[in-house]
Amino acid sequence: MNFKLSLKRVLIFAATAVVILSCAKDAKRDEDAAERRVLSAHIKSVYKDSIKPLSSGAYLITNKKGSGKKIEENSSVFIRYSVLDLNYVYKQTNIKEIAKNVGGFSYASYFGPSLFELGNYSMMVGLEEAFMKLNEGSVARIIIPSWASKLNYEGAEKRLSSPEVYDVEIVKVVDDYALYEIDTLQKFSDLNYQGLDSLKRGFYFKSLKEGEGDSVKVDSKISYNYVGRLLDGFVFDTNIEDTARKYKIYNPEKDYSPVRHVVKEVGVENRSDEASVVDGFGLALLEMKYGGKAVTFFSSDLGYGTTSQPFGRKQQLYFYIEVLEE
Repeated sequence: MNFKLSLKRVLIFAATAVVILSCAKDAKRDEDAAERRVLSAHIKSVYKDSIKPLSSGAYLITNKKGSGKKIEENSSVFIRYSVLDLNYVYKQTNIKEIAKNVGGFSYASYFGPSLFELGNYSMMVGLEEAFMKLNEGSVARIIIPSWASKLNYEGAEKRLSSPEVYDVEIVKVVDDYALYEIDTLQKFSDLNYQGLDSLKRGFYFKSLKEGEGDSVKVDSKISYNYVGRLLDGFVFDTNIEDTARKYKIYNPEKDYSPVRHVVKEVGVENRSDEASVVDGFGLALLEMKYGGKAVTFFSSDLGYGTTSQPFGRKQQLYFYIEVLEE
């Protein structure tokens, strides 16, 4: 009797699940059909049916062809861009002038070209296909429907629930990003530090004040002040209150006292620890003495690497560091 009752419950549950799944699929089909009707009407109204979709379903409207390097399937691309909805209301931008006009501007936000990388499953298929038809210097509008917003791998989910419009300017196309970083750092060194040589690949260090105390060693307990910049001068972080106020990034909730830190061997330190530092910063500390001041700049693999930060990914970093007297 109990077995029959359990079997009956299982069958009811299975039937209910089938109905729910079927309803979900029907709702999804309805959403897709509605989006296609809206997008089709938009293309007809705004572009008079003069443009056709790419194979991914994205639409590309080129405003300026560009005469520079062609974007290839594994290129790294720096772009200025804005994201809008189909009513052409701005949702996001990395262009300072636009942010100031439409809202969303902050001195603490980074406004500079963003890095997009093709061929590593990190870009929406519609954007990636459109980019490969552009060159350095191109200016274009790309309309991405939700079905073209998946990343390029099996089983990827849509990133968008409705169409978005990307207005893009291709600022720079890079074939070998690792080499680009080394060249960029050396040019920065030549321009600002009379051709200072790197101490190791992608790592530069210059003492501003030698200090008179002991050298900083692994397991040393230190206190320090710092200012973190990008190579273009953007200040993204500091524990010096006057500097934070100067660059208008002051946060009343932040502690602006000297950072207390136990120096760890570079590459071993647990970066989830609140007092941890990136490898390039750690290497610089081990070149210093108590009471010393220095600057260091280094490649992204010694910084935050591919981990997204408010100022982007794979950025070369520049720090001023002051190790305080014991």
